[in-house]
Amino acid sequence: MNYRRIGFTQGDGFSMDMIMLGTGGGFSKKYYNNNALINLNGYRLLIDCGSTAHRSLHELGLSWEKDVDGVIVTHIHADHVGGLEEIALDGKFKYGKKIDLFAAEQLLPLLWENSLKGGVGDDDNGRLEDFFRVTPLPTDSVFRIGGMEMSFHRTQHVPGKLSYGLTIGPLFYSSDSRFDERLLLSLPSDIRYILHDCSMTSSDFHASLEELLSLPAEVQQKIWLMHYTDNLQEYEDAGRLGKLNVLRQHRLYQWPAEP
Repeated sequence: MNYRRIGFTQGDGFSMDMIMLGTGGGFSKKYYNNNALINLNGYRLLIDCGSTAHRSLHELGLSWEKDVDGVIVTHIHADHVGGLEEIALDGKFKYGKKIDLFAAEQLLPLLWENSLKGGVGDDDNGRLEDFFRVTPLPTDSVFRIGGMEMSFHRTQHVPGKLSYGLTIGPLFYSSDSRFDERLLLSLPSDIRYILHDCSMTSSDFHASLEELLSLPAEVQQKIWLMHYTDNLQEYEDAGRLGKLNVLRQHRLYQWPAEP
């Protein structure tokens, strides 16, 4: 597997690594859905589980039932939750297994009513709790998963729909967000990595490359692009990414860095 080391530590002996199951936008044909599998001291957490997540896990020689302990959901678009139906149904009727499901407290009813209920609900199973070990998370305070401090940040993605970015230790994960310069410039000083969605052209729902390139150079250097469009390579080849970095599909990013 292809490794890229990016260093940080949080406390003695803490370790974290991340495999990007996909790095593409919602309609990407090349890079799969923008989902990540992170390992927090042995606790294996999916950040979102989109429609291509299971195919990607299979290609990596992994599977949700053996290699995933929990899923945290940032919002309910299909490229972020479309794979949860398979976990729910196979877990219930094939493996007899529930995994942890984490989401903002306000998002959980919407996840059931507007996404999963139609596919997995029946007369005997009418709640998320029938399929998952559900943990509502606060949006106004820090919480811990796998020993790592995390917090939600409300993001502006689609008007009228809830969506959240995540702070994970010294890393900010935007999930899906329009450009929010105020948020990016107000992140705590110990945030050293910003994993941000990026459309190569202007977008009503995502930060654009032009907008991210308007940030100061010292902020650009912290940014790792994800959820990008399929024509990313054209911009790379033309040297049009400034000081921005690019996250790659199926590459393992590992913390802490070796000396």
